[in-house]
Amino acid sequence: MDRIVVIGGGIVGASVASHLGERTDDPVVVYDSGELAAETTDKATAMIGVSDPDPYHRMQAEGIRCYGEFFGDPECSARYRHAPRLRVATTSAGAEDLVALAESTENGDQEPVDASGVGGTRDASRFENSIVGHVPGDEVDGRFVLPLLDTDRIEGALYRPEYGYVFDDSRTLGARGLAMAFVERARDRGVTFEAHTPVSDVVTDGDGVRAVEIEGETTVPAEAVVCAAGPWNHRVAAMAGVDLPIGHVLSPVFVLDLPQPLAYTPPMIKSHETGVGLHPKRSERILVTTTVTEDDVDGSIDPAGPSEIGLDRIRRSTLRTARELAPGLDAAELVDEWVGHGITTPDGKPIVGWSEVSGCMLAATRAGIQYAPAVGAIVARQLVEDDPTEYYDAVTIDRFEGYRDRVPEDVNP
Repeated sequence: MDRIVVIGGGIVGASVASHLGERTDDPVVVYDSGELAAETTDKATAMIGVSDPDPYHRMQAEGIRCYGEFFGDPECSARYRHAPRLRVATTSAGAEDLVALAESTENGDQEPVDASGVGGTRDASRFENSIVGHVPGDEVDGRFVLPLLDTDRIEGALYRPEYGYVFDDSRTLGARGLAMAFVERARDRGVTFEAHTPVSDVVTDGDGVRAVEIEGETTVPAEAVVCAAGPWNHRVAAMAGVDLPIGHVLSPVFVLDLPQPLAYTPPMIKSHETGVGLHPKRSERILVTTTVTEDDVDGSIDPAGPSEIGLDRIRRSTLRTARELAPGLDAAELVDEWVGHGITTPDGKPIVGWSEVSGCMLAATRAGIQYAPAVGAIVARQLVEDDPTEYYDAVTIDRFEGYRDRVPEDVNP
């Protein structure tokens, strides 16, 4: 194999590059249209934990082990702070949802629970393989230190202790530091990174990928291309003639500075009914988050350009909800905001590996920080060693009706 091109220099692309550099002596080059890891990765809320049904929780566990090594390296700028997750309901219907979800998890159920679905969470399988405890509303303030919250409004909560988040000294939550740790390892293994170098086309013939065209420059021969461009992946894949079934979401983040630093570290808190989240960043800073889907904006979300999402309206609504839940934020000052982009897949799980076009590899996933280490390993092993890996059935595009991959000859996945 002559040259492997990775398109996208975020945390997924950097992980793919690092794993490829470990497994092959063939040249590997990563192209990113901007700064490395400066878009989706840099804007992520950077939570780390393990959940989801088999085998996805094992993929996430690979990430935990990998990042444990990173955090042990004094050269890594990113750091980790343990902060359990607390999902709270403020209505009786929402509280019933949480009870049903907790019971389904305890019983090992994988089917959708028969609950109201107030917060859009009907499938208990997403809570599998992590510790989940139900706390009645009248016990919340006796179990957790939550001075910011109006605990009288809480009807019930789900407590998930096996979580934390990445942070550093940047304006966001620090995921870029993890991506750059992959970049440095990849460079040590001979991988080349080309920032501010957009790929304008993927050249194919009847036998598969042959080259990539660099915008404003030249055609670069390539025997394989890895689509690792996050929310831009559908466009990259389309260049190679691959239809990638992904949708898009937006993740506005509003940064509030408190007038006085907190004397404790609060858990990460999420409203079950609204999806609004409160994420500690520093003792004096809270990030308020929400999610905007394509259904919310009456049309498609275009990650290549500005999205007409009505940010003023979303800001007002999100901060109002946050302050109703946490009156302790009333005096906090809005000091920053940004909008991150993300993707969805038909089943919410990663699409990784071979596509129907020979040499076009897919690395598309939500929760890129959680899955990046495993995704990188899967792509590298499939591409270099023709090893489907134990995750093949769970991540192949072939699992969706109407979509196919092209498994190399003599490979039985």
